[in-house]
Amino acid sequence: MVGKPPLAAVIGPGYSARSHDRRRAALPAPPWPASARLRLREFAAHDTDDLADMHRDPRVRAQLVDDLPLDEPATAARFIAGLRDFYRRHEGTGIWCAERALPPDAATLAEARQAHADGEINDALLALVEAPEWRFSGWFSLVHVIDDPDELEIGARLRPDAWGGTLALDGGEWLLRRAFDGLGRERVFGYCDPANRSAAHCLRVLGFEGTGLAPYNGHQAAQFRLGRDRWADWHRLPRRDRLRRAAAAA
Repeated sequence: MVGKPPLAAVIGPGYSARSHDRRRAALPAPPWPASARLRLREFAAHDTDDLADMHRDPRVRAQLVDDLPLDEPATAARFIAGLRDFYRRHEGTGIWCAERALPPDAATLAEARQAHADGEINDALLALVEAPEWRFSGWFSLVHVIDDPDELEIGARLRPDAWGGTLALDGGEWLLRRAFDGLGRERVFGYCDPANRSAAHCLRVLGFEGTGLAPYNGHQAAQFRLGRDRWADWHRLPRRDRLRRAAAAA
């Protein structure tokens, strides 16, 4: 899915982490649950290696239109430092780290539950074993359209092991709730390569309607638009109905 945020603008020319206002060194916000299997949070310095590793994957690189070398740890670190400043300067918008839940090993879980039933471990220890592992899976973004700064667009960039499921829909719905309910926007846009049929399908499932081709970061992209009224009706439908209607629209 979807739009490619203006990455160079996040870092900015000559950006230095030393330019941070010291007041922004507070503890980061806790993760926001997007669904039972997805949570989003602000990027932090410890995400540098994961971010660089994702951008070394040729399957990810094949879909990029920006030229920011995030596969280089130094660039990834500067990008995250820029985001930390961006969050405070543009409250409510940003590029957020996505983590998906991986269930515990079935055999380990069964053993722990038996041990709990036998009185060998307490409730707290069992809860630790039952808790999912949260693994870095990429990002979701809600940023201003670079060619039309008064408008917002949603976007995502995920690791290939997170492709093919419904994670993009979970994250997209969270972004739209944030845009419409949190920020009071009247419309949101989405963009994708005209040949990217999976991204277009994801946007349609989220309720977007195609408006044709439009300029986007120096290229032509397929543009999609979702208004507040349509969102209010669309998101009440069961997801299976949205999937069926999106397939029919395509």
